[in-house]
Amino acid sequence: MKRDEVAVQRWLILGLALSITAVAATRLLVIFRVDGVSLLEVALICIFTLLFSLIAISFWVACVGAHALWTGSLELPLREPHTAATASGDAGHPRTVLLVPVYNENAGEVFARIQAMRESLREAGAEKGFDFFVLSDSTNPDCRAAEIAAWRRTREDNSVRIFYRNRAENTGQKAGNIAEFCRNWGAMYDYMVVLDADSLMTGRILARLVSLMDANPRSALIQAAPLLVGGESLFARSQQFASWAYGRMFAAGLAKLQGPDGNYWGHNAIIRVRPFMEHCGLPVLPGRPPFGGEIMSHDFVEAALLRRAGWDVWMVPEFDGSYETSPPTLIDHLKRDRRWCQGNLQHIKLLFAQGLRMPNRLHMAFGALSYLSSPLWLMLILLFSAHTISIDRSPVTYVGRYPVLAWPISHTVAFVSIAIAAMMLLYAPKVIALFVLLHDREATRQHGGARKLALSVFIESMLSTLVAPIFMLSHSWFVLNILIGRNTLWGSQRRGGKGTGLANAASAFAPHTVIALGTGYLVWTWTPANFWWYLPLLAGMATAILFGWLTSLPAAGAAARRAGIFLVPSETTGLPIVQRVDRLLAERDPGKDAPGDVPEGEALQTA
Repeated sequence: MKRDEVAVQRWLILGLALSITAVAATRLLVIFRVDGVSLLEVALICIFTLLFSLIAISFWVACVGAHALWTGSLELPLREPHTAATASGDAGHPRTVLLVPVYNENAGEVFARIQAMRESLREAGAEKGFDFFVLSDSTNPDCRAAEIAAWRRTREDNSVRIFYRNRAENTGQKAGNIAEFCRNWGAMYDYMVVLDADSLMTGRILARLVSLMDANPRSALIQAAPLLVGGESLFARSQQFASWAYGRMFAAGLAKLQGPDGNYWGHNAIIRVRPFMEHCGLPVLPGRPPFGGEIMSHDFVEAALLRRAGWDVWMVPEFDGSYETSPPTLIDHLKRDRRWCQGNLQHIKLLFAQGLRMPNRLHMAFGALSYLSSPLWLMLILLFSAHTISIDRSPVTYVGRYPVLAWPISHTVAFVSIAIAAMMLLYAPKVIALFVLLHDREATRQHGGARKLALSVFIESMLSTLVAPIFMLSHSWFVLNILIGRNTLWGSQRRGGKGTGLANAASAFAPHTVIALGTGYLVWTWTPANFWWYLPLLAGMATAILFGWLTSLPAAGAAARRAGIFLVPSETTGLPIVQRVDRLLAERDPGKDAPGDVPEGEALQTA
């Protein structure tokens, strides 16, 4: 596929999405204009058109990815390396550093992943070309001491060098952490691979990314799409299954449509250090947080700055070798979403920044809309409810002896067709992904067989239906808090645990339940004929406490695994690097990670 073909595909997908959106919006307009279009109905049409266009675009991106997976046409307009010498880690291999920013993490788990990646690099014959650098922003003294103790043990193996430093002040959070590294040590390396504390990448894909950078000197960043592994709770396992079953398809579609205008997800990506240092200094946004101040979601902005400087940014759908973990519970997922929401809404200030390319502006706009869509969906539901009630309570008029029927009755078929179209666009990608997997016998086997795979897709669809209204209310609350000026800060993330207690779930989701019950009562009282339309929405919110609690339990996840539900290749056939991490964690002595005295100056080994 050539670069000009990327532009053709973009216009084709945009045209298809806008076409079906226009059909749906026109259908809705036909319903409303029977007795004239009111301001309320104009607002309904505008909000509906925007939201419908978003799900239409997502649907067509999935179709592009499904076609690429089905036909095996995942090639990108990237020049492939002509020799294997660069990827093998020979003496002439460019120097690459793997950066592992940490903030009050479990040191044993972090260094177990590092050890597994070091061993994988050795097996790939590429260990001489890579260094590791643990960039600690940890503020907890016990965490810092545990990190240093684990670093000392890990560096005893000198096949791959590993360095450590702890910042006294974590200015700028992760972005500031990376920037500080670049100022002090960046000039020593050609490339850097930015990881998260839970990232895991094989030596093969790391060598592959380096060879692609060598072969494409105009490329400044190549993002590898990570898959989720290591999920134990039912929530984490459902998210993990979705990443393997659907995420691969969407990643392939994005890679094909983005071309050199790709985006950066903040981790599991290789970056050319020099252009990053020259062009990716982040501005401090004017005003006070949450909209002003330091940029929280730095990755989108850094990709945009690289593209503005004329460098290429790619995403490669390499589905074997790039991994991360999922938040273990719905509560942890929402805590992370709160920070991401603020970061993405900050990008609104940058949408019209000078020199940015249109694809990067769209990345930022869609990122913000991914959270703004929740209050928009809520507003759409409320406006539809108000309109329905007003129609139900309006007096019936007659032409002669015949009543003129109101639109909820006389246009039921048209309204149902719109609802069905929207539902099809939402759920069709899951069905398409199922057929793509069934087309691949090995993939079907790795997901537990055809029956278990189909059942897993069905159950995941039901769980996503229940959780959708929970996300809608939570994200709406996040947006409201940001709009009224309530700031949030980056904090440490929980990677595992025994689940959410019932009391904690009740505290977190009691508002959802109260809103569901109150709304259900009002709908039943004011417009009982339409109650069943609201039931799927109300069911998710009403059961939020039970859902948040049950899906957080590792026991529920283990039961699903025994039943063959949500199986993924990392569990059925096994991934050597994931298995190695599990063995290292099983063998470790927790006492070795206990805090100890740290001689001054020993915490940092310089390159």
